Amino acid sequence: MVSRSPARIALIASLGWLVSSCSAGGEDEGGFSTFGNTSFTTTASTTVEPETTGDGEPGDGDPDPGDGDGDGDPPSCGDGLVDPTEACDGSNLAGETCVSLGYASGTLGCAPNCADFDVSGCSSATCGNAVIDDGELCDGPELQGQTCASIGFAGGQLGCNPNCLSFDVSGCVDATCGNGVIEGSEVCDGNNLGGQTCATQGFAGGSLLCNGSCTGFNTAGCTNGSGDCCTDNGYPGCQVPSIQNCVCALDPYCCDTLWDSLCVDAAIFDCGAVC
Repeated sequence: MVSRSPARIALIASLGWLVSSCSAGGEDEGGFSTFGNTSFTTTASTTVEPETTGDGEPGDGDPDPGDGDGDGDPPSCGDGLVDPTEACDGSNLAGETCVSLGYASGTLGCAPNCADFDVSGCSSATCGNAVIDDGELCDGPELQGQTCASIGFAGGQLGCNPNCLSFDVSGCVDATCGNGVIEGSEVCDGNNLGGQTCATQGFAGGSLLCNGSCTGFNTAGCTNGSGDCCTDNGYPGCQVPSIQNCVCALDPYCCDTLWDSLCVDAAIFDCGAVC
């Protein structure tokens, strides 16, 4: 008969206790053994959505479609950039013109809200057909009767600009007083009196001159009458301008009304008339 040592008896007893413990519920509900006091921890899985940054691409689910340049900024009218929702922006017309939009000519603009074009400067007229249509000021040789002189120049050749919206004044010239040519607002120039005389100006006779600005006549040499300065001639003034002007400066009645005996005395004694 084999005898058991006290140590073997103690080992067998310990194993029996462990077996009975497992049979009595040593497993948890999930089938995992708690033997050895081992702990298990489970963590629920989560899905992390990628962060959107507003890449400017509409229709991809971004909360902010941006202005199309990738920085996430909203479209801005007035920044000079034509964004996807804009037709134009300020002077940036995206290459469009009045002609490309179906008009004959003109200057295209951008509406204040950048959503559409401003076509108020466009013309539906046909420039170049020698007919002044709506919106045209002139067309080729058709100038509505206007000339260089009628628009304030001295003379020259008026033309029509290629857009038919304004006159071409490059052929017009300003007046030059003193060149003997009556231009623009001039009524005379030097000895060129335009056919005028003292008589056409309402005087009895004398010598008409042009004033220094070419805008009027100098009538100092004209006489109001044809009578002798040394007699009571029955006319206003007398036939010698220097005597007449001297006397009339002293007594306007002699030129305004009648050259009488008092005028004759003034001519002889005050103005050097030799009678």
